[in-house]
Amino acid sequence: MATPVQIVLNANNFSEDRDIPPGRGNRTDFFQDNEHAFPAHRDKIAGQLEGVAEEIRRNAVSFGEVGHVKVILRRRAWAKSHRPLSALFPGDRTPLVGGLDLGELILEVTPRSLDQAVAQVRLAEDRVKWEKNKVTNKLEAHPTARRSETGAIERIEIYGAADRRRFDIEKAVVWLSNSKTGGQYEVELFDSPPPQGDWDATGVRERLYVSFLKGLQGFGSGLTVNRLADKSSHSMARVSVRLERSSLPPRVQITGEGPAPGAKFTALAPFDDRMERHMQVLKFLENHPLVKCIELPGILVPSASPSKPSRTLPNGFVMPARDAARSWPRVGVIDGGVSDAALGDWLIGRWDQLADSDIDLTHGTFIGGLLVAGSALNGPDTCTDPDGTEIYDIAVLPSSDTAFTTYHGDLNGFFEQVEYAIIEARTRHNVRIFNFSMNVQTLVASNNYSKIAERLDQIADTHDVLICISAGNLTASRPEWGADVTSVLQMMAVSQNDGIFIPAESARNISVGALNPTSLDGAIGHVPANYSRRGPGIQCLVKPDFAHVGGCGHGLPSKAHGHYSVDPNGDVTESCGTSFAAPLLAKQAALLDAQIEGNVSRETLIALLTHHAKTPSGMGAKELSVIGRQLVGHGTPPSVGEILEGDDSQITLVFAARLMPGKQLKFEFAWPACLVQGGKCRGKVRLTLVSSPPLDQRFGAEFVRVNVEAALQQEAVKDGKHSWKGQLKPLYLPESSAEHPVEAERVEHGLKWSPVKVYGDQMPQGRGSSSTWRLLVSYLSRTDNTAVPQEGIPFTAILTIEDMAGEEPVFNVMRQQLAASPFQISDIRTAARVTTRV
Repeated sequence: MATPVQIVLNANNFSEDRDIPPGRGNRTDFFQDNEHAFPAHRDKIAGQLEGVAEEIRRNAVSFGEVGHVKVILRRRAWAKSHRPLSALFPGDRTPLVGGLDLGELILEVTPRSLDQAVAQVRLAEDRVKWEKNKVTNKLEAHPTARRSETGAIERIEIYGAADRRRFDIEKAVVWLSNSKTGGQYEVELFDSPPPQGDWDATGVRERLYVSFLKGLQGFGSGLTVNRLADKSSHSMARVSVRLERSSLPPRVQITGEGPAPGAKFTALAPFDDRMERHMQVLKFLENHPLVKCIELPGILVPSASPSKPSRTLPNGFVMPARDAARSWPRVGVIDGGVSDAALGDWLIGRWDQLADSDIDLTHGTFIGGLLVAGSALNGPDTCTDPDGTEIYDIAVLPSSDTAFTTYHGDLNGFFEQVEYAIIEARTRHNVRIFNFSMNVQTLVASNNYSKIAERLDQIADTHDVLICISAGNLTASRPEWGADVTSVLQMMAVSQNDGIFIPAESARNISVGALNPTSLDGAIGHVPANYSRRGPGIQCLVKPDFAHVGGCGHGLPSKAHGHYSVDPNGDVTESCGTSFAAPLLAKQAALLDAQIEGNVSRETLIALLTHHAKTPSGMGAKELSVIGRQLVGHGTPPSVGEILEGDDSQITLVFAARLMPGKQLKFEFAWPACLVQGGKCRGKVRLTLVSSPPLDQRFGAEFVRVNVEAALQQEAVKDGKHSWKGQLKPLYLPESSAEHPVEAERVEHGLKWSPVKVYGDQMPQGRGSSSTWRLLVSYLSRTDNTAVPQEGIPFTAILTIEDMAGEEPVFNVMRQQLAASPFQISDIRTAARVTTRV
C-alpha cells in the first residue's frame, strides 16, 4: 500500500525555552600531560605578541596604529569553549573580525591592546591548581582562564602580505588581459570606510583610511578604483582596482554604495599590462592593514564539453507536446539561450538581453531538452520521472568574451543581471527552481566561502528560490572508473587539482556532480564520470550535494557519451558534463514543488531530496565511502513518486518550523507499537535536517555562524531517575571514531556546522527499555554575541521509521498513535490547505 509522507502541521507548537547546559566545568589545561613545557610556550606566545606590536608601531607613521593578527589554535582547541576571547582577547579591546581556516581567527589590534594581551599571557601560572571532585572523588585540574587560553593557542602571526595575495603577479597580468575579467583586481577590505567627511570622528582609524586613499591616488593617471556593489549585511567593503593606459587623473572611490542597480557600463580604457606598475600597486595593497585580500576575478564557463551529432538515435523519438490545460513543473535555465525552434512549445517566458549575433543556443538547448524529454531520450535508468517541464529562458551568457564585457562589465554585473531575471521569472511566472550549469574557473578553497557563492545564496534567500549548480568539469579527465576498489582508490589518490569549482560551495543552493550512464560499452554505469570534480571544497559541507547522470567522458571521438538531448535545430545530439547532470536534479526539485500544494520551503525541498538519496549502485563498497562522499555527496534521489510515497512498513514524518532566539523544539512520541517487544524498540531509522542559519563570508571556513542540530533520543529510567539518550549517529562519522569526538572530528566527519545533516542507525535486535522517544532540534552559536535572527532560523527535519523486514504495518500503527497525541499530521501534498509552512 502506498503511504504518503506526513507533515506535522503544528510543529511550532512544540517550541520551548532552550536547555542551557550547566557551566562548562573546569577549563581545559592543554599542557596537563606536559606541564613543564608550559612556561616556554607562554614565553613564546608573549614574544610573538610583542613582535607583532613592534611591527605595527613601526608602520604607524605610514598607516596608523590599527593592525590585524592571526591567532592559530591547536587542533584540540577548535571548540567554541576553548577560544581565547575572554581573558586574552576580549571583544572590547581586540574585536574578532574574520577567520581563515578552521581554528584560525583574525583579530583587530593596536599596539596598546597587544601590550594588554601580553600582560595577561605572562600572568598565566606555571603550575595548575588541583582539587578533588566531591562527586567522583578524583583530582581535577583547575587552570585559570589565562593559562587555558594561552595553552589553546598554537601560534600568533601578524596578518601580512602572504595572507593578502596568493597569486603570481606575472600570471595575474596574463589573466587580467582577458577582457572577460574586466582587467581589475578585486580587493576586500577589513572595514567599510564611512563618508570621507566623517573620518575625523573615527579616532585611530582615520589614519588607516587616509593612508589608503592617498596611497592609491599617488599612483597617478591610469588608475581606477571603484567601490563594488555589495548586498551583504556585514561591514566589510570591496573595491575594484584597474590599471589602464590613460592620461586621466586617478579615480579612487572607496566610500559609498557602489554602482546603482542597472547602471550602464561605459567603454573601458585599454588595460595596462606593464609589469612594473602592477608590482608597485600590489606591493602597496598587500602591505596595507585595511586590506584583507586581493583576488583575481573569475571567468565564467559552461560546465560541459561540445555536443556532437548522435551516432545511434533513440528509436522513434518525438518531442513531447505540452498540454496547456494541465500544470507542469517549471525551471528557469540561466545560460546562453534556449532554442525556440527546438523547444518553443515549452517556453513560458524569456529574459533576453542579448543581440542575435551574441547568442549561442547549443548549451542551453541541450539543458532544456533534458528537462523536457530526458526520459524519452535516455530511458528510465537516467531519468526516472515523467517528461515535461516548462522553461523560463534566462539568456544572459553571451557567446564571446568581448561581448561579456560589453553586456556585464564583469562578474558583478553578470550576477546583477541574473538577479533581475530571477525576479522577473519568480514574480510573473512563479518559477522557483533555476538551473545554473556554469562555473567560475577557480577551485573552491577549504578556507574560503567565495563572494560569488555568497551572492547566489543572497539571491536564494531574498527571492525564495533554489538554484541547481554544476560541480564543474576537469580539463584533463581521470582514467575511467574501474571495477577493482584498490585501483579506484589509487587513481583518486594521485588525482590533483580536481576540486569543485566556484560557486558549487553555495550553502543555500545545491550542486551536482556527474555519473556515467548505464549500458555503455567500456564504462561502468552509475559511477562518477571521469571529468566530474570532487568536493567538499570548503570544510563542514557535503559538496557536491548530489550526483546524476551527465554522460560518459570518453576522450575518443569514436566513443559515445551516452547522454542524449537536442541541438538548436531540434535534432538529437549527445554530450557530457556536469552541466547536463544539474538539470536532472533541477527537474526533480521542480516536480516536488509542483506536486506539493502551496509554497514549499527551500529547506523542505532540499531535505526531501537528501533524505531519500541513495549511493549510486556502482559505489556500494565500504572502502569507497569517503571518496564517494567527495564525488556524489548524498547520492542520487529516486523518482519524485518514490520520495512522496513509501509503503506500509514505514512512516516518514516532516517537521517544518523555525528556531526562534532562546528556543528549541521538542517532539515527544511513542515508538510504533508493532516494533516494540519486551520494552525494546527495533527498526531502521533515518533523520535528515536542513536549516538556513546565518552566514558570514568574513569568517572563511567558519562562515556558518549558528549550528542547528537534531537528536533522536530514547527515554531511559535508572534508579527512578529519567534521562534521555541519543540513539542516532551522523552517517558520515567514521565507525572507528571515539564515542566523544573532539571538535575537529565533528566538523570534518560529523558535519557539525553544516546546514545539511543526516543521521541514522539500524536496531535489528531492539534497543533500550522504553517506547517513549523525542526529537529535539536546537542550536549553538559560534560566539556569545552571534544572535539568532529575530525571525528565527527556518529548518525542516524528516524522520523515517521502518521495519527492516518490511512486514509490520508501521504506517497505520504510527498514524493511529499520533492521532491520539498532540500532533496534527496530514499528507504533505495537501497540507498547505491547513498550514502556512511546508
